[in-house]
Amino acid sequence: MTTSSEIVIVGGGVVGASVAYHLAAKGLRDVLVLERETLGSGSTSKNAGGIRLQFSSEPNVRLSQRALAKLHAFQAELGVDPAFHKVGYLFLITEARDVGVFERSLALWQRLGVPARRLTGPEAGKLFPGCRVDDVILATFCPEDGYADPSSIFGGYVAGARRLGVTFRPGATVSAIEVVRGKVAAVEAGGERIPCGTVIDAAGPWASQIAALAGIDLPIRPLRRHIFVTDPVPGFDGEFPMTIEFASGFYCHRESGGVLLGMGDPDDPPGYDTSVNWDFLPKVVECALARVPALERARVKTGWAGLYEDTPDKHPVLGRDATVQGFVHAAGFSGHGLMHAPAAGELIAELLVDGMASLDLSPFRPSRFAEGALVAEHNVI
Repeated sequence: MTTSSEIVIVGGGVVGASVAYHLAAKGLRDVLVLERETLGSGSTSKNAGGIRLQFSSEPNVRLSQRALAKLHAFQAELGVDPAFHKVGYLFLITEARDVGVFERSLALWQRLGVPARRLTGPEAGKLFPGCRVDDVILATFCPEDGYADPSSIFGGYVAGARRLGVTFRPGATVSAIEVVRGKVAAVEAGGERIPCGTVIDAAGPWASQIAALAGIDLPIRPLRRHIFVTDPVPGFDGEFPMTIEFASGFYCHRESGGVLLGMGDPDDPPGYDTSVNWDFLPKVVECALARVPALERARVKTGWAGLYEDTPDKHPVLGRDATVQGFVHAAGFSGHGLMHAPAAGELIAELLVDGMASLDLSPFRPSRFAEGALVAEHNVI
C-alpha cells in the first residue's frame, strides 16, 4: 500500500494511463494511479476506436496531429501493436446548414497540412460502394484517419508505466481531496489518506465530481452513446472507410468481421446510465439501412453504451487549475479521449516536468469557461 506519492492521478482509463506513462518516461516515477473500479473499465472499454484529423478547430486538429504521430510510433515505443486500420474517415454532408462549416474546415486542413479532400456524392460512393450517396451535398475524406484497438493502446500504456515504476490501484474510490491554503495536500481513497503535491484529474465523465472535491467547478457532463455490432454480412465483407452521416450522427466501420454501428440518442439526458436502451436500436437500424442498404442482411449480435465526457465547447480541459495549486486537469475530451490520449499524456508530462508543453495549451485552459473564451468544435457526433 502506498502511503504517499508525489503525483496522484485520478482515473485509470486510457488518458490516466497515458499521463502516467509519459510522466514516468520523463523521470517522474513516484506516480500513483487511482481507479474506482477496474482499470480501463469506464469509457475506454466502450470506445469505438476512431482516430481522425478532421476537426473544425485548429486546437483540436493540432492535438490530433500530435496524437497520430505518436500512434504511428506506438509499437516501436511500447512494444504493442495498436491495430490501427488506416481506412480513412468519410464525412457525408446532407444538410445545407453544415456545408459552410465543412468548407471552412477544408481551408483550415489545407493550411495545417491535413491531407483531407472534398468529394462529390458520386466520388464518395466510389470510396464506399455499398453506401447510398444520392442525397450527399458534399463529402470530405482523409486517408490518414481510421480506427484503432482501444484495449491495445490502453494496455500498452499501463504495461509501459508499470515497467517504469508507476503504481496502479484499482478499486480505490477517491472520497476527498485535501486543500490547505489553496494548495493540494492529500487525497483520501479507500479509507486511506495519501499525501501528495499534485493531483491530476483524468476521471473522464466523473471529472467534474473529482474537481468538486477540491472546490473546483468544472462543466463536464456525462452523455450516453450507443454502439451495436452485427454478425458478418453475406456479400458485404470488404473494408470501407469509417463513415459518418453528419446530420444524424450515425457512423459505421468494420468490426470483427461484421459492422459497428454507432449513434447518440438526442433525447438522452445527461447522466451516468450505461445500460443499453434497446428501444433505441430501431432508430439506429433505420439510419443504417437508409445509408447502407446491404445491412438489411445483417443481424445485430451485441450492443453496449458508454459515456462521453462533454464540455460546452467540445474541447478538452488540459492544464493547471488557476484556483487550486497542484490540481491539474486532463479530461473533457467529448468523445475523443482515446484518439487524443497519446498527445494529452505527453503534453501534461511536459507541463509538469519541463514547465511548459510543446503545444500551446491555452485554448484548453480550465479558466476559459469562466472567461467566456470558448472555441467551438462543430465536427462532433
